[in-house]
Amino acid sequence: MDNVPGLDLMPAHRALLERAVDHFRDDERVMGMILGGSLAHGVPDFYSDIDLYIVTHDEFFDALFDEREAAALAMGSALFRFTVDPIPGGSRDYIIVYPGAVKLDLMYHRESEISPEPKWAGCVVLKDVSGMFEDVLVRSRGLAPLVPMSEELLELEQKFWTLCWYVFGKIVRGELWEALDGIHTIRRDVLLPMLDWTSGRPHEGYRRLETKLEPEIAERLMDTLGPLESEALYRALQAEISLFRNLRKPLFEFCGLTFDTVPEEQISGEMDRHWTARET
Repeated sequence: MDNVPGLDLMPAHRALLERAVDHFRDDERVMGMILGGSLAHGVPDFYSDIDLYIVTHDEFFDALFDEREAAALAMGSALFRFTVDPIPGGSRDYIIVYPGAVKLDLMYHRESEISPEPKWAGCVVLKDVSGMFEDVLVRSRGLAPLVPMSEELLELEQKFWTLCWYVFGKIVRGELWEALDGIHTIRRDVLLPMLDWTSGRPHEGYRRLETKLEPEIAERLMDTLGPLESEALYRALQAEISLFRNLRKPLFEFCGLTFDTVPEEQISGEMDRHWTARET
Protein backbone atom coordinates (compact mmCIF):
# COMPACT_ATOMS: atom_id res chain seq x y z
CA MET A 1 0.00 0.00 0.00
CA ASP A 2 3.00 2.27 -0.36
CA ASN A 3 1.45 3.62 -3.58
CA VAL A 4 -1.48 5.12 -1.63
CA PRO A 5 -0.58 8.78 -1.04
CA GLY A 6 -1.30 10.20 2.39
CA LEU A 7 -2.07 6.85 4.02
CA ASP A 8 0.83 7.20 6.43
CA LEU A 9 -0.85 10.29 7.87
CA MET A 10 -3.90 8.19 8.79
CA PRO A 11 -2.55 5.40 11.05
CA ALA A 12 -5.94 4.06 12.13
CA HIS A 13 -7.15 3.93 8.52
CA ARG A 14 -3.92 2.28 7.39
CA ALA A 15 -4.07 -0.37 10.10
CA LEU A 16 -7.68 -1.28 9.25
CA LEU A 17 -7.00 -1.33 5.51
CA GLU A 18 -4.02 -3.63 6.09
CA ARG A 19 -6.21 -6.02 8.08
CA ALA A 20 -8.83 -5.99 5.31
CA VAL A 21 -6.25 -6.68 2.61
CA ASP A 22 -4.68 -9.45 4.69
CA HIS A 23 -8.08 -11.06 5.16
CA PHE A 24 -8.88 -11.25 1.44
CA ARG A 25 -5.37 -11.57 -0.04
CA ASP A 26 -5.12 -15.36 0.01
CA ASP A 27 -8.78 -16.07 -0.71
CA GLU A 28 -8.75 -17.72 -4.14
CA ARG A 29 -12.34 -16.60 -4.76
CA VAL A 30 -11.18 -12.97 -4.72
CA MET A 31 -9.79 -11.92 -8.09
CA GLY A 32 -9.03 -8.35 -7.12
CA MET A 33 -9.19 -5.55 -4.57
CA ILE A 34 -9.53 -1.90 -5.56
CA LEU A 35 -9.26 1.08 -3.23
CA GLY A 36 -11.42 4.08 -4.09
CA GLY A 37 -12.56 7.31 -2.50
CA SER A 38 -10.47 10.06 -0.94
CA LEU A 39 -7.83 7.60 0.31
CA ALA A 40 -7.06 6.48 -3.22
CA HIS A 41 -7.10 10.04 -4.53
CA GLY A 42 -4.64 11.27 -1.92
CA VAL A 43 -6.95 13.70 -0.12
CA PRO A 44 -8.02 11.84 3.05
CA ASP A 45 -8.86 13.29 6.42
CA PHE A 46 -10.02 11.93 9.78
CA TYR A 47 -13.60 11.53 8.48
CA SER A 48 -12.68 9.64 5.29
CA ASP A 49 -14.21 6.24 4.64
CA ILE A 50 -12.18 3.28 3.44
CA ASP A 51 -13.85 2.36 0.14
CA LEU A 52 -12.65 -1.14 -0.73
CA TYR A 53 -14.01 -3.04 -3.73
CA ILE A 54 -13.84 -6.83 -3.43
CA VAL A 55 -14.03 -8.41 -6.90
CA THR A 56 -14.95 -12.09 -7.01
CA HIS A 57 -15.35 -14.87 -9.52
CA ASP A 58 -19.00 -14.71 -10.56
CA GLU A 59 -19.77 -18.20 -9.30
CA PHE A 60 -18.40 -17.43 -5.83
CA PHE A 61 -20.05 -14.05 -5.37
CA ASP A 62 -23.05 -15.15 -3.29
CA ALA A 63 -20.98 -17.38 -1.03
CA LEU A 64 -18.40 -14.70 -0.38
CA PHE A 65 -21.01 -12.05 0.28
CA ASP A 66 -22.79 -14.36 2.73
CA GLU A 67 -19.56 -14.39 4.75
CA ARG A 68 -19.51 -10.60 5.09
CA GLU A 69 -20.23 -10.54 8.83
CA ALA A 70 -17.53 -13.10 9.58
CA ALA A 71 -15.10 -11.06 7.47
CA ALA A 72 -16.02 -7.85 9.32
CA LEU A 73 -15.42 -9.46 12.72
CA ALA A 74 -12.17 -11.02 11.57
CA MET A 75 -10.82 -7.51 10.84
CA GLY A 76 -11.58 -6.16 14.30
CA SER A 77 -14.22 -5.49 16.92
CA ALA A 78 -16.94 -3.88 14.83
CA LEU A 79 -19.11 -1.27 16.53
CA PHE A 80 -21.87 -1.18 13.92
CA ARG A 81 -22.53 -2.87 10.58
CA PHE A 82 -25.31 -3.13 8.02
CA THR A 83 -26.00 -4.19 4.43
CA VAL A 84 -26.95 -1.60 1.80
CA ASP A 85 -29.84 -2.35 -0.54
CA PRO A 86 -28.36 -3.47 -3.88
CA ILE A 87 -28.38 -1.31 -7.00
CA PRO A 88 -28.89 -3.12 -10.36
CA GLY A 89 -25.52 -3.61 -12.01
CA GLY A 90 -23.67 -2.11 -9.07
CA SER A 91 -21.84 -3.47 -6.06
CA ARG A 92 -23.40 -5.01 -2.96
CA ASP A 93 -22.15 -3.01 -0.02
CA TYR A 94 -21.51 -3.89 3.60
CA ILE A 95 -20.83 -0.89 5.84
CA ILE A 96 -18.85 -1.31 9.08
CA VAL A 97 -17.71 1.14 11.77
CA TYR A 98 -14.69 0.20 13.90
CA PRO A 99 -13.25 1.74 17.10
CA GLY A 100 -11.69 5.11 16.46
CA ALA A 101 -14.75 5.84 14.33
CA VAL A 102 -13.16 4.45 11.16
CA LYS A 103 -15.77 3.45 8.58
CA LEU A 104 -15.07 0.64 6.12
CA ASP A 105 -17.25 0.20 3.03
CA LEU A 106 -16.80 -3.31 1.62
CA MET A 107 -18.21 -3.20 -1.90
CA TYR A 108 -18.55 -6.65 -3.45
CA HIS A 109 -18.45 -6.86 -7.26
CA ARG A 110 -18.69 -9.70 -9.74
CA GLU A 111 -15.71 -9.95 -12.08
CA SER A 112 -17.98 -9.81 -15.15
CA GLU A 113 -19.33 -6.42 -14.03
CA ILE A 114 -15.96 -4.66 -14.07
CA SER A 115 -15.32 -2.57 -17.19
CA PRO A 116 -13.74 0.83 -17.90
CA GLU A 117 -15.86 3.72 -16.62
CA PRO A 118 -15.14 7.12 -15.04
CA LYS A 119 -15.66 5.91 -11.45
CA TRP A 120 -12.49 3.79 -11.61
CA ALA A 121 -10.24 6.69 -12.60
CA GLY A 122 -7.80 7.47 -9.79
CA CYS A 123 -8.47 4.27 -7.87
CA VAL A 124 -5.63 2.03 -6.65
CA VAL A 125 -5.36 -1.72 -7.29
CA LEU A 126 -4.39 -3.70 -4.17
CA LYS A 127 -4.84 -7.20 -5.61
CA ASP A 128 -5.01 -8.27 -9.25
CA VAL A 129 -4.77 -11.98 -9.98
CA SER A 130 -5.32 -11.71 -13.73
CA GLY A 131 -3.95 -8.22 -14.44
CA MET A 132 -7.31 -7.08 -15.85
CA PHE A 133 -8.09 -4.57 -13.11
CA GLU A 134 -4.99 -2.48 -13.60
CA ASP A 135 -5.87 -2.40 -17.29
CA VAL A 136 -9.44 -1.32 -16.49
CA LEU A 137 -8.16 1.54 -14.33
CA VAL A 138 -5.75 2.71 -17.04
CA ARG A 139 -8.48 2.63 -19.69
CA SER A 140 -10.84 4.53 -17.37
CA ARG A 141 -8.62 7.60 -17.28
CA GLY A 142 -10.02 10.45 -19.33
CA LEU A 143 -13.30 8.74 -20.09
CA ALA A 144 -16.21 11.13 -20.42
CA PRO A 145 -19.00 10.73 -17.87
CA LEU A 146 -21.83 8.46 -18.93
CA VAL A 147 -24.69 10.26 -20.68
CA PRO A 148 -28.32 9.37 -20.06
CA MET A 149 -30.10 7.02 -22.41
CA SER A 150 -33.20 8.31 -24.17
CA GLU A 151 -35.36 5.78 -22.32
CA GLU A 152 -33.94 6.96 -19.01
CA LEU A 153 -34.84 10.58 -19.71
CA LEU A 154 -38.36 9.72 -20.82
CA GLU A 155 -38.91 7.61 -17.72
CA LEU A 156 -37.49 10.38 -15.54
CA GLU A 157 -40.01 12.86 -16.93
CA GLN A 158 -42.89 10.50 -16.19
CA LYS A 159 -41.60 10.01 -12.66
CA PHE A 160 -41.09 13.74 -12.09
CA TRP A 161 -44.62 14.89 -12.90
CA THR A 162 -46.19 11.98 -11.02
CA LEU A 163 -44.15 12.86 -7.92
CA CYS A 164 -45.08 16.54 -8.27
CA TRP A 165 -48.78 15.77 -8.14
CA TYR A 166 -48.25 13.36 -5.23
CA VAL A 167 -46.30 15.97 -3.26
CA PHE A 168 -48.84 18.68 -4.02
CA GLY A 169 -51.61 16.51 -2.61
CA LYS A 170 -49.65 15.98 0.58
CA ILE A 171 -49.12 19.74 0.96
CA VAL A 172 -52.81 20.54 0.50
CA ARG A 173 -53.86 17.79 2.92
CA GLY A 174 -51.45 19.10 5.53
CA GLU A 175 -49.37 15.90 5.48
CA LEU A 176 -46.25 18.01 5.57
CA TRP A 177 -43.64 15.46 6.61
CA GLU A 178 -44.56 13.30 3.60
CA ALA A 179 -44.52 16.38 1.40
CA LEU A 180 -41.06 17.30 2.66
CA ASP A 181 -39.81 13.78 1.96
CA GLY A 182 -41.31 13.88 -1.54
CA ILE A 183 -39.61 17.19 -2.33
CA HIS A 184 -36.31 15.67 -1.23
CA THR A 185 -36.96 12.59 -3.41
CA ILE A 186 -37.54 14.80 -6.47
CA ARG A 187 -34.34 16.73 -5.79
CA ARG A 188 -32.23 13.62 -5.20
CA ASP A 189 -33.62 11.27 -7.88
CA VAL A 190 -34.46 13.73 -10.68
CA LEU A 191 -32.81 17.13 -10.37
CA LEU A 192 -29.34 16.10 -9.17
CA PRO A 193 -28.80 13.56 -11.99
CA MET A 194 -29.98 16.16 -14.50
CA LEU A 195 -27.61 18.77 -13.06
CA ASP A 196 -24.67 16.39 -13.39
CA TRP A 197 -25.63 15.34 -16.92
CA THR A 198 -25.97 18.92 -18.16
CA SER A 199 -22.59 19.79 -16.60
CA GLY A 200 -20.84 16.76 -18.08
CA ARG A 201 -19.63 15.37 -14.76
CA PRO A 202 -20.08 11.95 -13.14
CA HIS A 203 -23.24 11.61 -11.11
CA GLU A 204 -22.37 11.45 -7.41
CA GLY A 205 -25.54 12.71 -5.77
CA TYR A 206 -24.92 15.22 -3.00
CA ARG A 207 -21.23 14.34 -2.74
CA ARG A 208 -19.27 17.62 -2.46
CA LEU A 209 -22.09 19.36 -4.28
CA GLU A 210 -21.12 22.67 -2.67
CA THR A 211 -17.93 22.74 -4.76
CA LYS A 212 -19.56 21.84 -8.08
CA LEU A 213 -22.47 24.23 -8.60
CA GLU A 214 -22.39 27.55 -10.36
CA PRO A 215 -23.71 30.34 -8.08
CA GLU A 216 -26.94 30.80 -10.03
CA ILE A 217 -27.71 27.07 -10.01
CA ALA A 218 -26.79 26.82 -6.34
CA GLU A 219 -29.29 29.58 -5.56
CA ARG A 220 -32.02 27.88 -7.56
CA LEU A 221 -31.36 24.59 -5.80
CA MET A 222 -31.55 26.37 -2.47
CA ASP A 223 -35.02 27.51 -3.47
CA THR A 224 -36.13 23.86 -3.45
CA LEU A 225 -35.58 23.76 0.33
CA GLY A 226 -38.32 24.74 2.71
CA PRO A 227 -39.43 24.48 6.34
CA LEU A 228 -42.34 22.35 7.49
CA GLU A 229 -44.99 24.85 6.44
CA SER A 230 -47.51 24.56 3.61
CA GLU A 231 -46.74 27.79 1.73
CA ALA A 232 -42.98 27.24 1.95
CA LEU A 233 -43.26 23.67 0.70
CA TYR A 234 -45.47 24.77 -2.18
CA ARG A 235 -42.87 27.38 -3.19
CA ALA A 236 -40.15 24.71 -3.01
CA LEU A 237 -42.18 22.41 -5.26
CA GLN A 238 -42.70 25.21 -7.79
CA ALA A 239 -38.95 25.91 -7.71
CA GLU A 240 -38.32 22.26 -8.54
CA ILE A 241 -40.72 22.44 -11.48
CA SER A 242 -39.00 25.57 -12.81
CA LEU A 243 -35.52 24.05 -12.50
CA PHE A 244 -36.66 20.79 -14.10
CA ARG A 245 -37.99 22.60 -17.14
CA ASN A 246 -34.73 24.51 -17.57
CA LEU A 247 -32.61 21.37 -17.31
CA ARG A 248 -34.84 19.24 -19.51
CA LYS A 249 -34.52 21.29 -22.70
CA PRO A 250 -30.78 20.79 -23.39
CA LEU A 251 -30.86 17.15 -22.32
CA PHE A 252 -33.78 16.28 -24.58
CA GLU A 253 -32.19 18.16 -27.47
CA PHE A 254 -28.91 16.28 -26.92
CA CYS A 255 -30.75 12.94 -27.17
CA GLY A 256 -32.91 14.08 -30.10
CA LEU A 257 -36.08 13.86 -28.03
CA THR A 258 -39.21 15.99 -27.93
CA PHE A 259 -41.73 16.32 -25.12
CA ASP A 260 -45.46 16.95 -25.05
CA THR A 261 -46.27 19.86 -22.75
CA VAL A 262 -50.03 19.21 -22.68
CA PRO A 263 -50.02 16.62 -19.84
CA GLU A 264 -47.76 18.72 -17.61
CA GLU A 265 -49.84 21.82 -18.29
CA GLN A 266 -52.87 19.91 -17.03
CA ILE A 267 -51.02 18.98 -13.84
CA SER A 268 -49.74 22.53 -13.37
CA GLY A 269 -53.20 23.93 -14.05
CA GLU A 270 -54.77 21.65 -11.46
CA MET A 271 -52.14 22.74 -8.94
CA ASP A 272 -52.83 26.42 -9.61
CA ARG A 273 -56.58 25.95 -9.43
CA HIS A 274 -56.59 23.97 -6.19
CA TRP A 275 -54.00 26.19 -4.54
CA THR A 276 -55.97 29.32 -5.41
CA ALA A 277 -59.17 27.71 -4.13
CA ARG A 278 -57.38 26.73 -0.93
CA GLU A 279 -56.22 30.30 -0.31
CA THR A 280 -59.69 31.77 -0.86
